[in-house]
Amino acid sequence: MNELSIRLMVPGEIAQVCCRSVGLEAQSEALSRSKVELFCEKDALILNVSAQDLGAMRAAVNTYLRWVLLCCDLTGEKQSNKKP
Repeated sequence: MNELSIRLMVPGEIAQVCCRSVGLEAQSEALSRSKVELFCEKDALILNVSAQDLGAMRAAVNTYLRWVLLCCDLTGEKQSNKKP
């Protein structure tokens, strides 16, 4: 089994929103070759991925990273990082 842990530094409120919304997908049993756990810490999202093979790992990581980026975009995270 292949395992990967990713820590994404995201402000607290946005991390909680992303964890609640994207975390619903992590609880789904739809993926048979990979398992994803999403946790929220103070200013970070922790993404733990385990997969049977590297193709399933890549697919799961890409999917969840895109969902987190989408969540950050929708909550305005990109706007707060832009310099005037």
